[in-house]
Amino acid sequence: MSIEQNRLHELRCADQDRELVAQLLNNAYADGRLTFDEHADRIAKAYDAKTFGDLNPLTTDLVAPQPQPVVEPYSAPTPAPSPSPMPVPAQFAAPPAVPGIDAFTGGNAVLSTFRPGQLHTVASNVTINAWLGEARIDLVGAAFESRDTTINVGGLMGEINIRVPEGVAVDVSRLNMVMGESKVDGTVHHPDGIRVRLVGTFIMGEVKVLGPDTSRLRKYQRFTR
Repeated sequence: MSIEQNRLHELRCADQDRELVAQLLNNAYADGRLTFDEHADRIAKAYDAKTFGDLNPLTTDLVAPQPQPVVEPYSAPTPAPSPSPMPVPAQFAAPPAVPGIDAFTGGNAVLSTFRPGQLHTVASNVTINAWLGEARIDLVGAAFESRDTTINVGGLMGEINIRVPEGVAVDVSRLNMVMGESKVDGTVHHPDGIRVRLVGTFIMGEVKVLGPDTSRLRKYQRFTR
């Protein structure tokens, strides 16, 4: 290992660096390149990582080797080839882009139906409103920007339906339903998986979250139809 590589291995990583690796792992899981158990194990190690040497093994079989930036004293960063991919310190790298689409941040169903279709990336903070309308959000196959995701909901006499994949825990304890109903059915969470929290106030309507372990499997499978 070269001196420059050794320096990066020993360099302490930041929260942003851990999130960059977590997003790569989420994308790999969504693409089917990681199993559920592999994804959960690597995500846990990513968030526990202290140095770039801890992060490096988590993505070596997921991305092609790329040149890594090296900072010399009193000089601008210069590229140096690396035999294996390694997360780059946050001050040198931009977040990995998702081809063709920005992170999903929500939408409104006002006297209408809101169906954004297949989502590529879900922002850490999402807002969904349904005023005399229906919002149908499918999170299956999407990558999450953060391990903890907040979905702010609001509406009157509307309906919000959300489908989640295996490994997502859903918390509705901060969701205030006024003359309405909230229901979470069939979710299969994992201690190191994604956590989704629904917050807000919904009046005279329904908020439903459907997971893969539901007894209504046909409804889960045909969610987007």
